[in-house]
Amino acid sequence: MLRYVQLILLVAGCSGNDPAPPSNKTMAFVNMEGGINHIYLMDIGNDGRGIHSSRLTSTSESEDYPSWSPDGSKIAFTRGKDGSGIYIINADGNGLQRLSPIPGYDVTPSWSPDGSKIIYTRVLDPITQNVMPRTEIRIMNLDGSDDHSILGGIGFSVEPRWSVKDKIVFMGFRNGFMNILTMNVDGSDSKQLTDSSNNGDPAWSIDGTKISFGSDREGGDKLNVFTMNADGSEIRQITHFDVPYESGDTSWSCDGVRIAFEWDINGKKQSDPNAYAEVWIVNADGTNPSSTGQRCSGVGCAPRWRPSK
Repeated sequence: MLRYVQLILLVAGCSGNDPAPPSNKTMAFVNMEGGINHIYLMDIGNDGRGIHSSRLTSTSESEDYPSWSPDGSKIAFTRGKDGSGIYIINADGNGLQRLSPIPGYDVTPSWSPDGSKIIYTRVLDPITQNVMPRTEIRIMNLDGSDDHSILGGIGFSVEPRWSVKDKIVFMGFRNGFMNILTMNVDGSDSKQLTDSSNNGDPAWSIDGTKISFGSDREGGDKLNVFTMNADGSEIRQITHFDVPYESGDTSWSCDGVRIAFEWDINGKKQSDPNAYAEVWIVNADGTNPSSTGQRCSGVGCAPRWRPSK
């Protein structure tokens, strides 16, 4: 949940009809190789286990926060080169290109519902340990043009994600906690949905009516997955792990039936790169949590279901 605070200080929707259970589907995630995060793909078998895991990229720099295009043909992600930039790549590993200026520090991309734009966070201040940098949330076209800020100068805001209802959800440091907020696509009508605990890694349900997120609201260093309505009402606990087990960093399957998430052991609220972590799946009503058996990065596992074509 707090991985981008740790990193900086040290899904878009689905298209088409998908009535079948989300078995034998593809998922992107982040795994660590040689101490560096990279983007991987795997299929999810009929038994819910991860199969055919393979690395997508061949770069040597760190890679984080994969985000599928709505048609499932491309992935946007953050790459730690010349600072940190927003890149896109085809799902077959070809066509890598950088959208961000060089140098720069741009992170956490997400696609617009029509696949024509990218929303992301730009870090404005030099990176200094234990100092929360100022940020902007920005939108640009896929060729990098019309790059403009929609939210800036209001502390630390990161992980903007665009719903099919043209609302933006993001996490921001407000009143001493990481919290979840929403706003319009032009940056207006910002609303804080959570308070008095750390809440992060928000993800829209496919129909844009719910938000899943990780939270330590239970106290006692617990970190679990919750859902709420798009207006912040009806918060519901989905996972019920106790220390040292944690869960967070979610993504909805294309039929809205299941949620993928990062599960780890003693991950210090998913900020410890040395923690043991796996990709897990749970029904959206909280039943049947189970492991895919696929290990992933303890900081930014980021399991992301591929949209249906």
